[in-house]
Amino acid sequence: MKKVILVLLGTIFLVAMTGCGKNKVSITAEDVTTNTIVIKEDNTVQSSIVEDFDKDYYSQEELEAFINEEVTDYNEKNGENQIKMHSIHVADQKASVVFNYNDIDDYSVFNGISAKLLTTTQALQDDSILSVVEFVDAKNGDTISRETALSKEGATVLVIQEPLDIKIGGTILYYSNAQKAEKDVLKASGENITVVVFAKKK
Repeated sequence: MKKVILVLLGTIFLVAMTGCGKNKVSITAEDVTTNTIVIKEDNTVQSSIVEDFDKDYYSQEELEAFINEEVTDYNEKNGENQIKMHSIHVADQKASVVFNYNDIDDYSVFNGISAKLLTTTQALQDDSILSVVEFVDAKNGDTISRETALSKEGATVLVIQEPLDIKIGGTILYYSNAQKAEKDVLKASGENITVVVFAKKK
């Protein structure tokens, strides 16, 4: 009997660990210090907005009410649960809010930001990134051509123009117009279009 229970517990543990492994790249409002976008393994998106909250008349309750109203309005127009407010944190005269999005299109429309995920084949034909001619190899820092960077079969391409941190649920292969901050995290200035080629974790 004990052996059966141990086997069952072991199976549950493995399932739980597998579940935790998926989409493990994540952010919370308490942890972020700058505007950030997270591309998860299943192409769902998280983002944070960090703003000054330094006036005496600012109210966290009013901020939450306003955000919930905006999210509800968007979902009523575009589909149930396309966007959710994940978390909110107010401290040290800063307000941080993290949102979950069903996909990159919801992120783009809700925030009024041009952002998209493409296959490498689509990216090679995309007019918006024709001006991006050089990429950095994330592994060794070498400069490579646009054609070489976009020749990786099965890779995904993020195209965005916004000053923020970019976190990837996968392995960054090549990038343009960004600075590498740490493993699988880039900093984009927003002055030019940032393009990130990455492979999803299997």
